Amino acid sequence: LLEKPLKPKDSALEALIIMALYELDECSTPSYASVSAAVEVCSSLKRAWAANLINACLRRYQREKATLFQQLGESEQAALPGWLFKVLKKHYPDHLEDLAEAGRHKPPLTLRVNSQKSSRDDYLEKLLSAGIEVLPVGAYGLTLPSAVPVSHIPMFAEGVVSVQDESAQLAGTLVAGASGEAGAPLGIRVLDVCSAPGSKACHLAELGAHVTAMDVSASRLARVEDNATRLDLAIKTLVGDGRELGKITAEDCFDLVLLDVPCSATGVLRRNPDVKVIRLKSDIAKFAELQQALLESAWQKVRPRGRLLYITCSLLPAENEDIVSSFIVNRTDAKAIPLSESFGIEKKVGRQALPSVTGGDGLYYCMLEKAG
Repeated sequence: LLEKPLKPKDSALEALIIMALYELDECSTPSYASVSAAVEVCSSLKRAWAANLINACLRRYQREKATLFQQLGESEQAALPGWLFKVLKKHYPDHLEDLAEAGRHKPPLTLRVNSQKSSRDDYLEKLLSAGIEVLPVGAYGLTLPSAVPVSHIPMFAEGVVSVQDESAQLAGTLVAGASGEAGAPLGIRVLDVCSAPGSKACHLAELGAHVTAMDVSASRLARVEDNATRLDLAIKTLVGDGRELGKITAEDCFDLVLLDVPCSATGVLRRNPDVKVIRLKSDIAKFAELQQALLESAWQKVRPRGRLLYITCSLLPAENEDIVSSFIVNRTDAKAIPLSESFGIEKKVGRQALPSVTGGDGLYYCMLEKAG
């Protein structure tokens, strides 16, 4: 759209053009009003000289939009960085278009019903009575087609529901499915290593597990405590680095360790669109090194015949099945076991939930069992 790039000191004008283009494409504002408003902002930015430039740029976009779009490369049309587009095209050729589409849309608002306070069906009736359209998802969830402030969600403050993505709720479903009879309190001891903000820890506590939630950040761990208080749950919290579990907790072992590791966030791009800009291909090896260290450390706290649920919000094999496969190959006391639910696509170990416009995020799950 520009014959030559703007100077660094005029980065505000670049931001203005981007915002105006977004408004032209995505908002209901009349086109002439969007262009006029952008031109007027030039004076506020003390760049009155740029008014004609901005006007010409936006008018050209309106005239030549279709042609300009055709000139974009594959990754640009998908609104993905080139390196990520190549990786996704290699590993998800049949799902690439859907993955890109999901990354360009806001996620739906999904709630998790606190089974200690209400059944999902009873709460569903309350929402319908309040005139709130809702769709049941998974074992515990309800999805609202349009997001609303939590202050408008009936009985949220009373701890009857929490906001949690459909795919994230699978953690509770998978642990419950592997731990006993459906609907029965879990009664197991769980260590959630990278817990904050605590949605999965709270879900397991709602299902009857005795949960210890740990995080390296005290301020982030406070959010776990706040959520547990709102939900009337008893959760033990512990500040510490998950790579040094032997030095942190005196408890020898747990029935289950939940390990939701830091990752590239490539499965939740719609929630973190800045990842498209800030994430580099070289970051993946750094994440993998951290993930391997956390897995080695967490395994120490799994009792014999206990289990570990490995989770990421990544779509990249280098952070998912490759990490788990490498871990299993190097140990004689670990094996991957089938998950109790079928979702997404099966990997060489574990399963990958794929993000969709109307559904959940892109999370990877793999359940490991320790020899007894």
